[in-house]
Amino acid sequence: MRYWWVNQKQTHRHEIGGGYLWSPKRKANDSRNQFYENMKAVAPGDLVFSYWEGAVQAYGTICSFGYDAPKPVEFGSAGRNWGEVGYRVDVEYVRLERPIAPRDHWSSIGDLLPEKYSPLNRTKGVGLQSVYLAALPAALGQVLWNLSAEAGNPILVKDRKQALVLSTEEPERELWEGHLIEELAAGAIQETEREALVKARRGQGLFRSNISRIERECRITGVTNPAYLIASHIKPWRHASNGERLSAHNGLMLAPQADFLFDRGFITFKEGRVLVSPVADEPSLVKLGVDPDHPPEVGSFSGEQERFLEFHRSEIFRSASAA
Repeated sequence: MRYWWVNQKQTHRHEIGGGYLWSPKRKANDSRNQFYENMKAVAPGDLVFSYWEGAVQAYGTICSFGYDAPKPVEFGSAGRNWGEVGYRVDVEYVRLERPIAPRDHWSSIGDLLPEKYSPLNRTKGVGLQSVYLAALPAALGQVLWNLSAEAGNPILVKDRKQALVLSTEEPERELWEGHLIEELAAGAIQETEREALVKARRGQGLFRSNISRIERECRITGVTNPAYLIASHIKPWRHASNGERLSAHNGLMLAPQADFLFDRGFITFKEGRVLVSPVADEPSLVKLGVDPDHPPEVGSFSGEQERFLEFHRSEIFRSASAA
């Protein structure tokens, strides 16, 4: 279990009430932000302390891995902003009956703050405007946990497996992709093309036919029988243009377990190697055919495939890049 700190400011009402964290993927100038990248580094069972109005007001059990999702409807003025995609993490929060003000416990907290990416001003002990989700040293997380308990607050924590059951990643994805299908239905494209695009979402039809011409076997398992392979998008259907949704270079033929790991961002590919997400459960990976200590050789990719894989590594792979 790891500890996190979130400065929620004006969004706390929505996030606490809705049971989630949400951040953009980039700063306004399109540069990376470590506090947004951290959304890809959380794992079910982790604890997050929620800070606003000068105090830790709640804590939460992380119930999902970070996943990409549109801006929540309650953040905007006219409904869900489907065009602005960020990172979402599902959280089960517990409000503190007696909030913990860091300045009241500075002798216990101040020296334990991380040297880099601290969520608090190191001299004033208040939340930093530029910080969203920050990683905490284990010692500091334990101090905050103990302070919460000693103040008489409720202590309720779910274990890792129970937490993961609560994830809303699949319903969120279905809602998002359902909206995109509605847009296709309202668009000025021919029925045959629209049908091909909708089938491509599930790895069927023209997309599967296109992929199978250049991908003959699963890159992970070596299975060649098409009956046991899934046509999997590299750049996901929900992110792709219509042309990319059907492109022969935007897909791989993968065995079901490899498709699952790749689609969920637990693995990706780079320079003929399998990269494993740091939040992946290694014993489960081994059972699914990917041993992180002895990753399979997956061969080379075309230049166009590499372009799509770059997107997958940047946006889908569950790993926080250094900002």
